[in-house]
Amino acid sequence: MGSRILVVGAGAVGGYFGARLASAGHDVTFLVRERRLQQLRTEGLCLISSVGDVTVTPRTVMAGEIEGPYDIILLSVKAYSLTGAMNDFAPAVGPQTRIVPLLNGMQHLDILADRFGPAAVMGGTCFIVSKLDAQGRIVQAGSLPRLSVGERDGRETPAACSIAETLSGPGFETVCSTRILQDMWDKWVLLAALGSICCLMRGTVGDVASQPAGQDFAQAVIHECASTAAAAGYPLRDAALKGTVSLLTKTDSTLTSSMFRDLLQDAPVEAQQIIGDLVRRARVHRVPTPLLDLTDLNLRVYEQQRHA
Repeated sequence: MGSRILVVGAGAVGGYFGARLASAGHDVTFLVRERRLQQLRTEGLCLISSVGDVTVTPRTVMAGEIEGPYDIILLSVKAYSLTGAMNDFAPAVGPQTRIVPLLNGMQHLDILADRFGPAAVMGGTCFIVSKLDAQGRIVQAGSLPRLSVGERDGRETPAACSIAETLSGPGFETVCSTRILQDMWDKWVLLAALGSICCLMRGTVGDVASQPAGQDFAQAVIHECASTAAAAGYPLRDAALKGTVSLLTKTDSTLTSSMFRDLLQDAPVEAQQIIGDLVRRARVHRVPTPLLDLTDLNLRVYEQQRHA
């Protein structure tokens, strides 16, 4: 009998991986809110993708309708929605349930472990370029998406390998990682640097990099993020660091961060989880981060204005 998978969130990330898993025949249920439920009932869950379009009629459940534990919970919500999401999916967590979070930053691991116990919480991360369009369809572009999952202590357990095998299907690559915390830090450095560059300068990577001091600024931001990761015990390997520098200093790049896109729409941003928590850890390790501090201040002012 296959594992029962609960996907929390049917947005651009969870919706993509969940739809791929469902179309491959896995036992997938989506935990959704009323508005998304109506959309899915009317339109189905539709992927428009560089690796093949698909539409599935998803099995859905709302908070309050969960009637027992699931084997795997694939958690894909914005970090600022974590508390509400935990309350919603708590009835789905049993003694054997494993939670695979695909949130940005690192602090959600501690929050989840405090609530559900350390044994329930795995490390997880993904690389995907996707967004919801006006009709609620998931539009995925770029290279083949990747999902990584692993035990937080780095052991290659049968359970981790089994979960990675279950969370696999056509349309993305799945990796059972024995260095998942490093993978998560690598992505955090990239997201924090990209977010700082775009939000501080109000432009794309190319807008910034094509200006006289733009590439120096981008490299200085990356250096602050990478120095913080190293001080916390997760130094980026040379290849990861070079890849980040190359990606974030391209003069013709149209790349932007999701945080910047949210900011342009006057929407909530993951500022505290991506920038604020990194700054906090930098202070603990006495790493100077003047540009991250400036980004943190900038986004705090933005959030204050939103709530005024």
